[in-house]
Amino acid sequence: MNFYVDSTSMERYRFRKIMNKKNLYKLLVALLVMLLAGGYLYENWQAKVYGDLYEGYTTTVNMTTYQYTIHGSKGPIIVVNGAIGESPLQRQRLVDAFEGEARLFFYNRPGYGRTKEGLKTPREVAEDLHFMFIRFGWPMEFIFLGEEYGSLVMQEYINLYPEEVLGAVFINPMGKALGSEEMQRFEQVRTASYPSKEGLGLFGIPRLLQNYGIMDFFQSVQHLEEEKEVYANLHLSKSFIKTMKSEYAFMSTAEPIPIRFGALEDKPLYVITSSLNASRFQQEDFARYSSDSHVFYVQDVVQDVLLERSEDVGPILKDVVDQAVRLANRRR
Repeated sequence: MNFYVDSTSMERYRFRKIMNKKNLYKLLVALLVMLLAGGYLYENWQAKVYGDLYEGYTTTVNMTTYQYTIHGSKGPIIVVNGAIGESPLQRQRLVDAFEGEARLFFYNRPGYGRTKEGLKTPREVAEDLHFMFIRFGWPMEFIFLGEEYGSLVMQEYINLYPEEVLGAVFINPMGKALGSEEMQRFEQVRTASYPSKEGLGLFGIPRLLQNYGIMDFFQSVQHLEEEKEVYANLHLSKSFIKTMKSEYAFMSTAEPIPIRFGALEDKPLYVITSSLNASRFQQEDFARYSSDSHVFYVQDVVQDVLLERSEDVGPILKDVVDQAVRLANRRR
């Protein structure tokens, strides 16, 4: 059969020669590589965008550079120790719900925001906070609030420096249950989805599915669309997941933190928990840190109290501040 240079038959022949199976496979591989490279760049770009939502200043203590921020300009200082995976969303909820006269001090533990160094134990973080406050030149009198993992830091601080604590609010405290079988189950449930999110997350796949409404990895989180977007994108970032895994692993393997009965004497103290968690995580003794203590119960379905029930936390915190100030003034 004869072919002419400008004939349709010659063009079809050339096209078929180029688009054989081998070249088609090469094209598909090239497209896949480009997609994965694009996903990788997208993932790292979005992780930085949402990681930068943590605002504030930095200071270095014991070779760790901590990022922190302060809301308010006068009154006693409330040191807020957030739960695992705490985001700017939880912090804003507390700022909005608190109507007392005080300064709210937020900080990022290692691995969150611009606090980049590796994991430190709650006791080490408590010691760092102590020296940080000395460096700031603040009067060493504080009110502490701590939720879940943050309650461990708070508990260590109270055990180490009880004279510096004017009042306290424990939210779902975990210190007594560290290393227990219940805590190990808690870790397994909370981290079950992390391996797939980490593997696929290298190329931004979970983030793409979440942001384009194809899948919702956080169905239990009920918020406005913009709030949900921030929460989801932070919790899909690989550095965020790595830090959360490390903190959950610590809680499932560490030794329980002892409770120093009466360490706060008659200073105001609240324990906010649910009936289910009080039983699961052996929380009944935390009220014994002070002779002036109260327990406030939320519904068992509440998982993140600051995020879901900030309207309850705000008034309780204001009450603790008011009582702590009155007690401190009487003792001066």
